[in-house]
Amino acid sequence: MRKIILSLLVVIILLSGSYLFYNFKINKTKKEYYKKLSPKDLDPKSFIELFKERYNKTPINSISMVGDFPENWVKSNDVEYLMSIMNSREKCCGYMNVFSSFISNENAEVGGFAIIFLNSYISNTKINLGLNCNPKTDEESVKKIENWYRNMKDKN
Repeated sequence: MRKIILSLLVVIILLSGSYLFYNFKINKTKKEYYKKLSPKDLDPKSFIELFKERYNKTPINSISMVGDFPENWVKSNDVEYLMSIMNSREKCCGYMNVFSSFISNENAEVGGFAIIFLNSYISNTKINLGLNCNPKTDEESVKKIENWYRNMKDKN
């Protein structure tokens, strides 16, 4: 009788242990799968590459992100890359904060994001894209940034 009770007890412990292990493994995978994108996890180049890559692959052509951009997000070594794409009119996804209740049907342009990021670097201000942002390339802004870049190069 003792052997039967001990055998049942061991089987119950093994079954409940394997169930708990299996359940823990599934929940861990779900957490990683649903991880929210945040600007602090990206740099300007990876941000733009992500927005270009996902263009026309999402139903709303927007990428939702949570959190704010960090202070001094654009570094001096990002300036060359941003200058090279500043005139680009290539379409990409727009930015949408997770708290936005508005879904825009507009497309963004790569050059528009580059201009915003460069202006943030030039004025040393924190990037704020609001709840929705679908920037376009603007010739006037491009000229101002090119003048700034020329003056910066002349000083060095």
